[in-house]
Amino acid sequence: MRILKLAGEYYCIADDSFAYAELEKRISSALYLQKGSFAEFYTKRIFQSFFQYARDLKKEYLTYYGQEYDSFADYLYKKELLDWAHIEFIDLNEQQTLFKLNIELSNYNTRSLIEYEDNGIDILNQALEEIEL
Repeated sequence: MRILKLAGEYYCIADDSFAYAELEKRISSALYLQKGSFAEFYTKRIFQSFFQYARDLKKEYLTYYGQEYDSFADYLYKKELLDWAHIEFIDLNEQQTLFKLNIELSNYNTRSLIEYEDNGIDILNQALEEIEL
């Protein structure tokens, strides 16, 4: 699981079975946060702001657009307007999905964290690696 920025938008590559509730359950133990602490609350709040308004693009494709587009890559190119180079860079396998993260709709601190903090996305990806989802 990883977060990336493509053409000014934020995306998350995850397994098809990803559930935010599972991520939230694992945050405290994987990152060694004390239950009920400010650190636990704030960390969960950061991840919640990323995934609160996320769209599962593969699920949308399969549910609504499967007949309209030749493939998921075709859907990403024509409907979501991703460049072919970005689609190739994402390189999803059959067991993965792509979430479009709509951080503009959530807490303004989220955008500050990843755009104005040096290595903000790297820090989040490192935390996701520790959580092992």
